[in-house]
Amino acid sequence: MTVEVERDALLGAVRAVVDVVASRNTIPILGNLLIEAGEGRLTVTGTNLDLQATSTVEAAGSLATTVDAQKMVAAVASFRAGRMTLAPVDGKSSVVMKQGRGQRTLATLPPTDFPKRKALEGAVAFSMPAAALARVVECTQIAQSVDESRLYLNGIHLHAHDGRHLRGVATDGFKMVRVETALPGGAEAMPPIIVPSKAVAQIRKMLTKAEGEVAIEVTAAAMSLAVGSSRLLTKLVDGTFPDYERVIPAAGGKYRIECMPAAIVEPIVAVAAVVNAEGDSKMKVRKVQVAIGGADGHEVRSWDTSGTLANEPIDVEVSGGALDFGVNHSLFKPIVDLFAESGRMSIELGGNETALRITGEKDPDLIAVLQTMRL
Repeated sequence: MTVEVERDALLGAVRAVVDVVASRNTIPILGNLLIEAGEGRLTVTGTNLDLQATSTVEAAGSLATTVDAQKMVAAVASFRAGRMTLAPVDGKSSVVMKQGRGQRTLATLPPTDFPKRKALEGAVAFSMPAAALARVVECTQIAQSVDESRLYLNGIHLHAHDGRHLRGVATDGFKMVRVETALPGGAEAMPPIIVPSKAVAQIRKMLTKAEGEVAIEVTAAAMSLAVGSSRLLTKLVDGTFPDYERVIPAAGGKYRIECMPAAIVEPIVAVAAVVNAEGDSKMKVRKVQVAIGGADGHEVRSWDTSGTLANEPIDVEVSGGALDFGVNHSLFKPIVDLFAESGRMSIELGGNETALRITGEKDPDLIAVLQTMRL
C-alpha cells in the first residue's frame, strides 16, 4: 500500500487539478483530491461536480484515498526534489508522506465517497492541434460575460461552421470576438455548445505549454478534453447562444480607420491614465473620445468633471470623412491587443454611435466588435 513517486511530478499533478476544487464546500469530500495509484501510475482528481480535472504521473505501488486539496499542495511543496512515499496509517483515517526523515501526516476521507464522474457516452470524438484550440480560447475568453442573469453568455460558444471551420464566439453585450480555425476531422457532427467560463479558465491552464494534439469528446451536455497526462471533464451551459451574426457590422462601413495597433491603443491608454490617476477604485471616467479629421487633425481625448483634460495625436489613415466617437478604454485595449501581431489593423463603423468592426491584415479569421459610447 506504499506508493513511491517523484516529488516534482506529484506536485505538478496536484497543481494541475487543484484549481477546480472550490475553496469553501458544505460537502467535505468536495474539498479533497482523489489519489489513486496502481499499475505504475498515480492519478490525482479534483472536482466541483460541474468540472472534473485529472492528472497522471508515473509511480510505483498502490493506493486509493482522498486528501484535503490545499493541505496536499502545501505538504508536497514542502518537500525537496527527489523521491518521496505515500502510505496509509494503520488504524487511522490518514496518510503519511515521507522523504528521508521528514514526514507529513494528513487526514483522509474514504475514496468511495468521492463523486468521480464516468466517461462520456455517445460523444462525438475528434482531435485537433493544441495550438489551434489555445488560440480560439485565448482570443474569445476576453469577451465572456460575468452577468449571472444571462448564463448563456458566461462562456465560449463553439460550433462547426460551413463544414470547414470550427468557430469560437464570446460576447458580453458590449464587446464580441469571433475566431475560427480549420474544422478537425470527425467534428462535423458536434452539437453547438457553450463552454462555461470556469472550464475555460482550466482549459487555458491545460493548454499553456501543451504540444501535439488535444483529444476532444462532445455531447449536448458535457465535454471532455485530454492532452498529455491531463484530462478535463466539464458540464456545458444549458442554453442557446444568441444569433451573433446579427451584431457583426458588415464589411465596408462608411468610415474606415487603418493603423498599427500600437498607434491608437497607446495614446488612448496614455490619456486615460491621466484622467484616472487616482486609480480604478476612484475611477471617474472610462470614456475616451476618438476625434477624426477635426480642426486639430486626428487625436484622442479624455476628461473628467474636475477639469482634468488630456489629448494626444494619433497616426492613422482615415477614409469616409470627419467623425467623433467614444470608446471605453478598459474594453478597447484588450480587444486591440488581440491584433498586436496582425500587422495593420482596420476599424470600420457606419457612424458616430455605431459598433466598431475590428480586423487585422494577417488574421482574416478573427473579427472583434466593440460598442461605441455616447459623447
